[in-house]
Amino acid sequence: MKKWSLLFFVFLYGCAAHFTVPSEEALKQPFPPLTESVKTNLYLPSFSNASLKGEGLAIFGILKGGPEGLRQNAAFELFQGLRAVFPDGRIIPRKDLVHRARVAGRKDELNDLLNDYEERRVLDVAALKRWQAIEGVRYFFIAQVPLNDKHTSGEMMQLGEDGVAGKVYTFSSGPSPILLTVEKQITLRGEVWDAKCGKVVWMGESHAEIIEPVKLERVRVEDLFTALTRNLLSEMDRRMVAGGASPVSTTDCSFN
Repeated sequence: MKKWSLLFFVFLYGCAAHFTVPSEEALKQPFPPLTESVKTNLYLPSFSNASLKGEGLAIFGILKGGPEGLRQNAAFELFQGLRAVFPDGRIIPRKDLVHRARVAGRKDELNDLLNDYEERRVLDVAALKRWQAIEGVRYFFIAQVPLNDKHTSGEMMQLGEDGVAGKVYTFSSGPSPILLTVEKQITLRGEVWDAKCGKVVWMGESHAEIIEPVKLERVRVEDLFTALTRNLLSEMDRRMVAGGASPVSTTDCSFN
C-alpha cells in the first residue's frame, strides 16, 4: 500500500495560494498539530487495481459545495493523485473530458447530468453509459467538497461597568477583537461509478483540520486539501488491495 505523508505534500504539491504566504518567522516554528481522518463508506470487490488498469477511469465532475477555485484545484489534485497512485491505469483528467464535451456540443448535457445528480442523488445510468462510449473507460470519479471553513477566533473585552472577557468568532462583519488563532477544516468526498454495471463501486471521505496562531500561520487551505486528497486516494487503493488481488469478472454485473 502506498502511504502519503501530509508534510511531504504540504510543501511539494501546493496549489495556487488564496491566502497570505507564510512569514519567515512562521516557517521557523514547529509544524502545528493536525487532525486527520479518512474512511471507506462503500466498496464492491469488482473494482480492483487490475480492472482499473485494464479499463480506465475518468474524472467526471466536481459537485458544488466549495468555491469554484477550490473545485478546479480538486479536479487537478485528483488527477495528479490518481495518476501517482495508479501509474499503470488510464486516467482521464476532468479538463479533457470537458473539452471533448464542448467540442461535441454536449457541455450542457454534461452539466445537466451532474446538476440532476447533485439535487436528487440519482445518476442517469443510461447517460453514463453514453459517456463511457465517448471516453472509452469503465469507471468515473465524482467528488464534492461539502465542508471548507476558515475562520479566526480571539479574545475581546466587553466595554462597560460589568464587562467580561470572552471568546468570539470573527467573520466578514461584527466586532474586531484581538485575533489569536486561525482555524481551518476541509472535507472531501469521492465516489467511483462503474458505467458498465451502472453502480457505485467505491465511496470514501477524507477530512483534515488545523488550529494555528494568527501571527504564525503557515498552512494554507490548499495545502490541507492537497494532503487530504492524497489520503483519500491512498485509502481507495488500500481498500482495493485489501479486497483481493484477483478481480471479479470484468463483464459480470451481478455482484451485490
